[in-house]
Amino acid sequence: MNLIVKPRRKPSQSRAWMTSGAIQDAFLLLLVEHGYEKVAMREIAAVAGVGLGTLYQYFPGKDSIAAVTVRARLRKLAATAAAAVTEPRSRTLEETVRVLAAVHIRTLLAQADEWRALLFLERRITPPEVYRELYKEFVYLFRNAFAAASDWRPTIDPERTAFHAFSIVDAMAQQALLVRDVCPDADELLRDVEGAVNGYLGSVFSR
Repeated sequence: MNLIVKPRRKPSQSRAWMTSGAIQDAFLLLLVEHGYEKVAMREIAAVAGVGLGTLYQYFPGKDSIAAVTVRARLRKLAATAAAAVTEPRSRTLEETVRVLAAVHIRTLLAQADEWRALLFLERRITPPEVYRELYKEFVYLFRNAFAAASDWRPTIDPERTAFHAFSIVDAMAQQALLVRDVCPDADELLRDVEGAVNGYLGSVFSR
């Protein structure tokens, strides 16, 4: 599937950023309400409050808006998690897991319909190389947070460990949205996720 995903105009001023953001928000609203196939560029322009010509100045088509929206939301999630673990305080590994998992779980479940729509869409439109790049951003975030934990053991490979730990968090969060008929309670899911990650880490530290 060959998609034209690069935006035509990269926002450089605050007004342009606001316009691009409004377009993405409008697309996401329509995506949740109608599904990807039924979202039209004219509808996106109307909901965003911009002219159709302006919309095409920013994006060549719906696929481009979709790709940028998915990447922007995922990078915002990563930035939120990074901010949560870079506060000036020391944390144990278990506390670090709790913070990272909480951001991931609570962010996705707080806007379950939007994230469900985006995650299904991501599987359809994201090229493998872009998917790997985004995934690595989260893995590196976990790696750096783990290595900074007060009880981290330097002999353990932080990147390998972070890869598996993030995979557990992300898979459990995504499948809770994509597979389960009813959105789970955030606290309940968070306890399960923490238990799974800490169980994995416990096995790594006991080797």
